[in-house]
Amino acid sequence: MNYLLIFIFIYIVSSGVNMGKKRFFDDRLKYLSFIQNTGEKRAISSEIYSHIKSLPQNKTYLRILDAGTGDGTIKSNVIKSFHKFHPYTSLLITGKEISYEDLKNTLEKMPDRFVEHPNLMVTMTNVKFSELGRIENAKKIRDKKVKVYTLVLKEDNSFDFHDQINKLGGFIKKNWGIEIDSKGKTSYSNPCLLRIYREDHKRYLEPFINNDYENNNYDLVIASQAYRAAANTKSKVTNVIAPLMRILNKSGKLLITHSCGGDSVEKILKIAWEDRVPFPSKAKNIVDFLKENPVGENSKYSYSKTKNYTFKFRRTPDQTVSELFGHGIDAKWANILYVGQIPEKDIQSVEKNSLLSKKIKGAILKEKNMFFKNEIFCIKKIR
Repeated sequence: MNYLLIFIFIYIVSSGVNMGKKRFFDDRLKYLSFIQNTGEKRAISSEIYSHIKSLPQNKTYLRILDAGTGDGTIKSNVIKSFHKFHPYTSLLITGKEISYEDLKNTLEKMPDRFVEHPNLMVTMTNVKFSELGRIENAKKIRDKKVKVYTLVLKEDNSFDFHDQINKLGGFIKKNWGIEIDSKGKTSYSNPCLLRIYREDHKRYLEPFINNDYENNNYDLVIASQAYRAAANTKSKVTNVIAPLMRILNKSGKLLITHSCGGDSVEKILKIAWEDRVPFPSKAKNIVDFLKENPVGENSKYSYSKTKNYTFKFRRTPDQTVSELFGHGIDAKWANILYVGQIPEKDIQSVEKNSLLSKKIKGAILKEKNMFFKNEIFCIKKIR
């Protein structure tokens, strides 16, 4: 039996997926294939480290927001680098994630981080970008009661921390669901706030729990692949970037990184869809829009130069079939479609065309070293 079909069946049964519900953001298997077969998570983390290092050294605590944690790899790497550069500073790190599966994956990576950096409070929430500034002290959001759970970790080792974090499964399964509105947009079933910290560091962290948060914005916000590449500039700014800019501290930074294709990716997408522009809105378009449409009447921001960085498809050994994602050529094609965020109906239309499919496969075979390209830029709040 096909390994992929087995995996799909196990995944659906184990996660209790309602087959009538649309999966969040992109097909889950395409996402898993992409993070399995490329080095994007490592590449993004490497671009962030210098910004962690440059955070203020004279503060007793720093607040960081990961505005889309995904599987938690980047969030975990941020905490590791924070401990290297700020070992004695309290870290209050918040993650935004609507996906039930990704929340579980993120929490799986946290026990060791609480051992390495004891003065740590991890917060997770599933609300929209525009609601992040209110979730810490709101009782209701959009007429829905905020579901709050605080886990105070006992003991001092990752084994016990892992066991206690695993017991959050009941709260998560009950409350961390998704709903699809009449327009097909994904939202949360309940607005949720989950806090975790160590009991033996409670005296350092508890003051922040009962804080009003009115003047307690973020020192660093990380927005990694926080919107669809094909979305227009206005949509990206209005729905994602502007709300994140508003919750920056003075001198706080918003790091934005997103896909911008790369020669290999764009060439193959052009063969499949000659008239499609998969990456119509890039960093320059966003910065130009923000300069023409300033965020906040009394706020001022500066914009860094945009930097491009690449990561590549990681080949499996010759003649080896990946257990989950097939031959290299199939995995490359799936990863290109994921980055280009191509709708399923368009994919099916191309794959039914045998001559076009053969042409695409031929082009992929010629790309021995397939590179993907991202952009990263920084918005800093001056006042």
